Amino acid sequence: IMREVAGQFEKPALLFSGGKDSITLVHLALKAFRPGKFPFPLVHIDTGHNFPEALSFRDALAATIGEKLIVRQVEDSIKKHQLTEPKGKFA
Repeated sequence: IMREVAGQFEKPALLFSGGKDSITLVHLALKAFRPGKFPFPLVHIDTGHNFPEALSFRDALAATIGEKLIVRQVEDSIKKHQLTEPKGKFA
């Protein structure tokens, strides 16, 4: 499936939270694409609610396997787009 996605889409990415499911997907991608590089980056959306050890593991795993890791902060997106909590009866 990962090879099909890589072959059919322009900009695939593998969402990576650092949890057991994400780690399993990374290992499946290693089996699918090694000895070459992944045809997609790992993407982590940081909610700001992670244990420091999880973030350290995320960084160490990406460095160990030598793959690109893109990290984006939820808080940065909220500030950039000037998002606010919805108000009103059906918020």
